[in-house]
Amino acid sequence: MPKREDVEPPAVQPHEVTFGIMAALPVELSALIELVDDVRKYKDDDDPNDYRLGRVPSSTPGRSHSVVLLIPPRDGTQLAATCCAHMLRTFPNIQAVIMTGIAGGIPRPRRPDKHVRLGDIVVAHEGIVNYGNVRREDGTTSLRGPQGAGSISLQLVQAMNELRVAAHSGERRWERWLDPGRSPKAAQFPRPGPESDVLYARGYPTPHPPRPASDTPDHLPRVHYGVIGSADTLMADEILRDQLADEYPSMYAVEMEGVGVAAGTSLIGKSWFMVRSVADYCERTGKNDHWQPYASYVAAAYVRALLGAAEPAKAGPAPQKASPLPLVDDASQQALDAILRKVPADLDIEPVWNETMQSHVTSGPGPSAAEPPHAPAEAFHSLASRNAGASGLSPAIVFLAQLAEVIRPTDAGLADRLDAWITDYTPDASVGEALRARLQPGSGARPVAPGAGPALVIELAVDGIDRERFRVTSYIQEHAGPWRPRELTVEDVTEQQIEAAVSRHIDGAERTWAELQTTGQAGIEFVLPTKMINSPVQWYRALRMDDPEPICVLYEVAVRSQERMRAHSVRREWVNRWERLDQQPFAGRVRWGIRYNSPQATVESWSHELSGDSSYVVVVLSAPPDDEVGARELRAALKAGVPAILWDQRSPQVPAVTRNRLGELTQDPADLPAHLRTARVEAAQHAVAQPHHYARSVALLWDDPNRVVGDRGGGP
Repeated sequence: MPKREDVEPPAVQPHEVTFGIMAALPVELSALIELVDDVRKYKDDDDPNDYRLGRVPSSTPGRSHSVVLLIPPRDGTQLAATCCAHMLRTFPNIQAVIMTGIAGGIPRPRRPDKHVRLGDIVVAHEGIVNYGNVRREDGTTSLRGPQGAGSISLQLVQAMNELRVAAHSGERRWERWLDPGRSPKAAQFPRPGPESDVLYARGYPTPHPPRPASDTPDHLPRVHYGVIGSADTLMADEILRDQLADEYPSMYAVEMEGVGVAAGTSLIGKSWFMVRSVADYCERTGKNDHWQPYASYVAAAYVRALLGAAEPAKAGPAPQKASPLPLVDDASQQALDAILRKVPADLDIEPVWNETMQSHVTSGPGPSAAEPPHAPAEAFHSLASRNAGASGLSPAIVFLAQLAEVIRPTDAGLADRLDAWITDYTPDASVGEALRARLQPGSGARPVAPGAGPALVIELAVDGIDRERFRVTSYIQEHAGPWRPRELTVEDVTEQQIEAAVSRHIDGAERTWAELQTTGQAGIEFVLPTKMINSPVQWYRALRMDDPEPICVLYEVAVRSQERMRAHSVRREWVNRWERLDQQPFAGRVRWGIRYNSPQATVESWSHELSGDSSYVVVVLSAPPDDEVGARELRAALKAGVPAILWDQRSPQVPAVTRNRLGELTQDPADLPAHLRTARVEAAQHAVAQPHHYARSVALLWDDPNRVVGDRGGGP
């Protein structure tokens, strides 16, 4: 029978609790309940969390650790950080928070010594890699190194080392809880049969390597010590998993809460520890829940053994419970948490944090973070207890206001919700006015790049051998945030099959975005060789609920130069002109093709002027690239690093109305993709009445040098 939870008053008092244990799923909590003694429910009126209190034996006979068990209402790093903050406030004598439960494993079948299997244990004694948080420098992106190692519980590291020493002698103390003969509890979480431990490679089963000699028996879990990856994204991506394996040789698993717990504890001077057990291999083909109960129990068994090897901590006297977070009552906090959970997990908030700390926080009381937080909820909780700086405004509220401005370009609706919450909190007109003043240009609040919105990049290339066939490769940007696309689909097709292939790739992207609950306006970019760049790709059709729709009605659509993306010689000037295009107010210039000028210049002189004046960031071609003059102008603009190029895809004789419309579009170059999409929607709406609407034939090359995909090597 399942273990019964007492409904009587808990034998453990809140001030006696020295370890918090967090899980993410009910099955993980159920496993913990079976391995913690004297478990009873506990509820604090000032805390939205629901707890279980209990005891676990320590290394000192007759003395136990008093522990609290908690699962957040949903998974994710931000909510984990919020719930952890509440727990540490309610149980102020907690020494360390242990995050445990299941994880996705990172297998290495070519490295038997590092290969993980389902049910194996991973201990993050070297820290966490937040693979949803990247560093962007000089147009390139890279993952940050392991984080949080400085705040790992040394007490539990010592206990871990004690377990490792014992294991060298064959005494793997956690295994006693996995043997139904020694622990009847194990029967409730049976180990699935070996036939269900299937590893897939590119959709096909692949054999596991043999376990190293003198290692753990096949029917029991191995323990891997290293780092664990953490992000607010459910990992079902074999390619990204293997990239992480290559970049971090000591990473053995990924999960979704640890980085929030690690950062949340370190912000207030507490420590953390993480133990996970592998329940799947992070790939779509074989992903299921079959191993979750056993893996949950295995992780709980290791935590029980870990605490059993740890010296008991001395609980302090029963103190006054720490006061609730300043500024915000529970109802407002819950509303704010709901908003912050929608902020993309891979949005880099470190610049916003640094600006807030530098401009709005005074020295004095307040926790000192070992490293900047990586989730908005963590940052807010830390700033909520700090003194205001010279502005007199609460730094927590200033942080939220600046965050709203950062996310506005990619998700205006979410930014508006955050602004509305701030407005409700700051009804005082003078406070609101001071807040707006601090965020005005030139006020000292430095702008922070919002990163990229969700996007699908589709590259078309002529087959190098069969010139009648084309390779279609798509790359998906899964969330708004730093540019970090991954390859989605590759297929070879004939020219007649390209449009259908594009539709399939778009459907695959939408399926991924739906699974990840991605929000915000998505864009589609076509990376094309010059010979294909005049193709009317914006009018390709994609199926939506089985009905075909022009993709330019559904998305912002632009083309990009395949040759320039592969080149190195023009990159510096390309980046410089892009930055000028992105400036507000716009300080660049628009260059019209030679046929728009009177008297006409030669293409050579026009090209030299374009290359010699870096203020030109937008070019309007005289003719489509299929025309000789248009082709020469296009090449000159690409070589000069011009990032935005417009042209009419019809004959060189551009109607006067189209010339006028092109002039209107170029008056606000930074918003060209959005304005052109509006015009294309209008053209589609009036296709019968206005078959020659100018937007039906206007093409846009919108080429951001920071959004590179595929191979950067080679090129002219």
